Amino acid sequence: MSRHERRVAVVTGASSGIGKATAALLTRRGWATIGLSRRCENTRRTRQCDIRDERAVACTFAEILSTCGRMDALVNCAGIASQTDPMKVTLQEWDRLLQTNLVGTYLCCKAALGAMQQQRHGRIVNVASRAARSYSHTSSVAYTCSKYGVIGLTRQLAANFAGKGITVNCVCPSETLSEMLKTCVPAARLRALGRAHPMGRLAEPREVAEVIGFLVSDAASYLNGAVIDVNGGLG
Repeated sequence: MSRHERRVAVVTGASSGIGKATAALLTRRGWATIGLSRRCENTRRTRQCDIRDERAVACTFAEILSTCGRMDALVNCAGIASQTDPMKVTLQEWDRLLQTNLVGTYLCCKAALGAMQQQRHGRIVNVASRAARSYSHTSSVAYTCSKYGVIGLTRQLAANFAGKGITVNCVCPSETLSEMLKTCVPAARLRALGRAHPMGRLAEPREVAEVIGFLVSDAASYLNGAVIDVNGGLG
């Protein structure tokens, strides 16, 4: 199979958590997978990219397209969280979370959609959060609002590009044992959250990655604008 025939996926936030698990899963399934992160180095399979920087995103995606010849899937996993009290969230914190979780997701979608429109085919999966279905037990109001925005972005783009062979879907994981969650939430609190869960544990990144893997596959060709809860039955 030539490089131009192999399916190409770009995964943001690929240095850890759900992004890392998704990049690994797609690679195992035969995708040419490029992982993006501020912490990545520039290698054959990874690119350093700050998704908040529109110019950096445009240049990175253009380089990937030039190298790989196509872009079949984009998975937006990059995100940050905070635990600030609602009465103490500053404008700087609002800006930091919205720029990363929402605006950065949009910039990557925008960069990928150009190539996907030319191909008349593409899959985009955005990662929101259970917080965007209700509220967060562990993160700030700014985080929750940024993830609500990801659902809105998903549904709007799904409607805009449905006739062009492109699907845009979203997953909303409950608390997942990623590096970010382990860093932000004390271990005792994580154990308590796990015990309170209907399944008696929190999600593993690989379990969320499996759902994303389905959404970018041919089997999900008629799923568009969907928001899928990956929460183990948590209400």
